[in-house]
Amino acid sequence: MTFFSILFALIAEQFRPVTSSHWIVRMCNRWLNWVAGEFGGKTEEGASPVGARMACLVAFILPTFLVFLVYVTCMVTYPILGFIWNIVIAYLFFGFRQFSHSFTLVHEAIEAHDLPAARLALGEWYGPELDTSDLSETEVISLALERAIIGSHRHVFGVLFWFMMPMGPAGVVLYRLADIAAQRWSERGDFNLSESARHFFYVLDWIPSRITAMGFAIVGNFEGAVYAWRYLTQKWPDSLSAVILAAGGGALGVRLGEPLSEPDSDEALRMAEAGEPVVYEVGLEPTERTMRSAVGLVWRLVIAWMALLLMLTIALWLG
Repeated sequence: MTFFSILFALIAEQFRPVTSSHWIVRMCNRWLNWVAGEFGGKTEEGASPVGARMACLVAFILPTFLVFLVYVTCMVTYPILGFIWNIVIAYLFFGFRQFSHSFTLVHEAIEAHDLPAARLALGEWYGPELDTSDLSETEVISLALERAIIGSHRHVFGVLFWFMMPMGPAGVVLYRLADIAAQRWSERGDFNLSESARHFFYVLDWIPSRITAMGFAIVGNFEGAVYAWRYLTQKWPDSLSAVILAAGGGALGVRLGEPLSEPDSDEALRMAEAGEPVVYEVGLEPTERTMRSAVGLVWRLVIAWMALLLMLTIALWLG
């Protein structure tokens, strides 16, 4: 059932994508804003540590329980309704088009050698947090690749992992709400709320992020991905994103993130005496061709996941 639910959801998304203005996106944002306001918006100090944890439980667990209740009720009464419910939830929370449109705009501008348009598209994608006015073409491509790699995990592979868990569609809702809250609550300036949401999402995403990194290594440059995963994750502050970006960049054979700083003579001598390996960058500077390769990398991993799901489905049927 999981295989066909994902397949039908992907097909439906190609004809009617779920964009940022879709009603489900607006509903999730309003729900998370309401919970944050109730638990942290009534005092200047924001939410207390206990209140922030309660906000996470209410914001994530309550919708998850409702989705799971509907799923169980459908499966007990009419299993075909449970199958349809799976497709609906997968369509609303799973898919490429929720992040690929912005990547395509940047890619098309780079293909047309229109750097100002590429900067503009990248700025709209990242929002006010990023000043794109002075970025070079290589920097634009690198930042677009980073955003797309993380987007592919959080909208596709991470969701797919939780969809395969016993909770089914409820796991999808739990994962996506936690991801959205970790981003939105950080923008509110409420330290306890944002930290609680990030910690909650860290627990949910620790295993999926590493499975995605292993998947990139399998369908891409294996040696480059493993080396970057082992030695280059310190280039990014977020440990979850670092694993995915390091493996993704290594699998593509390109350099992502800030360049590594060269060790000074004293540090190099200390590393040599301690027998520590010298860490070096892997891959080439990203180009327009890399953007096309990134699309292929993601699709290869999707096909690998779907093939695995199909084999498991057939094995269950035959068993």
